[in-house]
Amino acid sequence: MIKILIREPLVHFLLVGASLFLLYQIMQTPDGNTPNRIVISPGQMERMQAQFKRTWIREPTQEDTDRLIKGYVRDEVYYREALALGLDQNDPQVRQRMRMKLEFLLQDLNAENPPSDTVLNTFLQQNPERFFIQPRVSLQQVYLSPDKRKDFDADAQRILKQLQQGISAGTLGDVSMLPFELSKAPQHQVRQTFGEVFASEVVKLPVGDWSGPIYSNMGVHLVKVTAQEAGYLPDLEQVRQQVERDYLAQRRQQLKDKAYTKLREGYEVVIEEAVAQKETDAKFTGEAVAAMQAGEAGQK
Repeated sequence: MIKILIREPLVHFLLVGASLFLLYQIMQTPDGNTPNRIVISPGQMERMQAQFKRTWIREPTQEDTDRLIKGYVRDEVYYREALALGLDQNDPQVRQRMRMKLEFLLQDLNAENPPSDTVLNTFLQQNPERFFIQPRVSLQQVYLSPDKRKDFDADAQRILKQLQQGISAGTLGDVSMLPFELSKAPQHQVRQTFGEVFASEVVKLPVGDWSGPIYSNMGVHLVKVTAQEAGYLPDLEQVRQQVERDYLAQRRQQLKDKAYTKLREGYEVVIEEAVAQKETDAKFTGEAVAAMQAGEAGQK
């Protein structure tokens, strides 16, 4: 009798139906909603419409809103199906994005009030290299090319005397792509233009007269420093925006590191050796021992 019932199509149908009903009951959430239910809340709708307005600089029409809803539903369906298939596993880009979102979340949870002047002043004094105003120099220079001069020193001394006597610099020296004049140039600009040696020597020259020669990788220079401004650490009011930006960036990083350290305490890290590598190492070790033993036996 049981065998006959098992072969009946109606019994098969009832069993399949009962299984589906049981699966449906298992998948029901406590509030009666299934996991496959996509809810678009008023808040979500407002965010989509606000994003549309920022992008297109106008209010969305009803047709635009319908497209927004369809796009959101499509994204959500694909997202959930991708999760169900495990496509988020072992994907470095997905892992990186999730890490970034968690870091942003931790950053928001640890948000602080704006730093006080005392805090910013302390940060400024503790990190002077970040905010130091570089020395500035204004100068004119006459260039002598090594390709056109047989005797650098003699030519440099002769032209230097002419410059000191008031002869126009424009009529002396050799043509080059180097600028004839710099005005209030910070030290890094002088260094980029003329090289490290020139930049370090020019700050030692007196102001107001032609001096030199100064040598660089490009040749010889006769230089007249017209003005110099010493470097200094500015007051907070001069660099407040930069100091606050750097302080907050450092503080955010410290908070993220602190949060990670706390989270990391809950994990154990195990680095397993590859089985194939262990077997290979054992094989080589065994062969080496056998060879040594054979060698020792041969020596005896």
